[in-house]
Amino acid sequence: MENKRPNHLPLPIFNAKGEVVPFEHSLLEEINQSSVRDFDDLLKQVNPENDWVLSLSKESIENLRENASTSGIKLVESLAELGIVRVKISDTAKALPLLNEYIFKDQLSPNYSMRQPLPPRKEMILNEASFSDSYIKWLGGGEDRTNLGAGVKLALLDSGVDLSHPMLAGVSIKQKNLLGNDWEEGQGHGTALASVMAGTNSGVQGIAPRSEILSYRVIDKTGKTDSYTVASGIVKAVQDGASVINLSLGAEHGNDVLKQAVEYARENEVSIIAAVGNDGEGLVDFPAAYDGVIGVSSVGKSGQISSFSNYGEGVDIAAPGVGVLAAWELQEMVSFSGTSVSSAIVSASIAAELSKDSTLTSHEVENLLLRYANEAGKPGYDLIAGHGVLSLGRLENKDNKNYSDPALVGYYFGDSGVASGTVPFEVIIQNQGNTWLDNLSLVVSYLGTKKKFRFNNLAPAETRTEKLYLQGSEVDGLLQIDSRLITSSATKDDRPENNVRKSTIRF
Repeated sequence: MENKRPNHLPLPIFNAKGEVVPFEHSLLEEINQSSVRDFDDLLKQVNPENDWVLSLSKESIENLRENASTSGIKLVESLAELGIVRVKISDTAKALPLLNEYIFKDQLSPNYSMRQPLPPRKEMILNEASFSDSYIKWLGGGEDRTNLGAGVKLALLDSGVDLSHPMLAGVSIKQKNLLGNDWEEGQGHGTALASVMAGTNSGVQGIAPRSEILSYRVIDKTGKTDSYTVASGIVKAVQDGASVINLSLGAEHGNDVLKQAVEYARENEVSIIAAVGNDGEGLVDFPAAYDGVIGVSSVGKSGQISSFSNYGEGVDIAAPGVGVLAAWELQEMVSFSGTSVSSAIVSASIAAELSKDSTLTSHEVENLLLRYANEAGKPGYDLIAGHGVLSLGRLENKDNKNYSDPALVGYYFGDSGVASGTVPFEVIIQNQGNTWLDNLSLVVSYLGTKKKFRFNNLAPAETRTEKLYLQGSEVDGLLQIDSRLITSSATKDDRPENNVRKSTIRF
């Protein structure tokens, strides 16, 4: 299965009769005035909003600006840093010569619509336990987070933030509206993410409370935006000194303006973190699908990757995304589910780590997050959880030689699931600490069967698996597995809560 979305859909090429023809057989110069009307109609079908982006050299941009009245192309705005202009076609007949050139060189594309991810379908989270305010503890993060994020600017390109919310009192937030309209309702999404990143109130706190939030309103009250506006926000965030940019938004297609904005941020040592989407599809949304962007999926409290998370090339790491307690506009609190909040948690985790060591770059911290991620099922990198599940425990204790954490990871059934006949599956444990482990016992109970295993000489970060079997005919849609990892009295365990797993697996 192909897991990579195309960067953008190529524009159709037309012959003189207005017929779509294969690119290699197209003769763009054949388009003449007699076909202008048909060509104009087809352009409107491709892009009804007449909202285009062009990738041009500086010289070409100036030429277009100087000759706008005669070229039939109206320059709306430009991003000089990226060599990108936003245009409208004002006169198709006059624009034909340039359009031929732009289409032939693949320089022209629609200004694609983007949006915040749609909420997960209810049936996909119906039986999932909510994290509520326990997500930091579940990740193994330290309780005292008072100074984490200090000195770090964390950009949030979203709906804007309701600054009046009590959970954001005292948080440093600077806002810019890139939509050119008045502030209006619809700021709940951005408010929720800001609270998870840096909020603090009545004992509930975000990952990095001292970080400075740079909020750029790029999403309107309907949850929509476009690739040019997002690219513009990325450029502004870089210029305003952000170290991390959170993009809990996406689209099925990318284009040059979005790709070049990502490259611009990377060249300036700025991390971009993005949600992979909530459709449960084997295609990752843009910009998470781009190389250089950390694509984030959702994990539930059970340790399983959420069924609503998109998967495929572009997934790098998973973080809590089911029932996370968050602020909302009009001083409300909500139980937030989706890869949007997962992305915000990862973004704030990078900010927290940067604040502890000013010698690190954001890209170096990205690598640390991936290096110290916990297994999430199938050992090693996969297209569902990427490098694994974010672990604040391992990250924050990476220099603590005495940190010890034997952990029960979960189960892996392969790609086929349960069928008739004998079905193998694996139970997985991992040393998620920094000490060597011995004398571990694993007890696994399922379908009236109890299996026991012993483990010794388990190195830091090492994963071990044991293969078990069941009969597919014994499973009627649900499989209950209860497992416990038992340590000896001589073994130090800083996180005993991850030694027990009671799982109901649906097929």
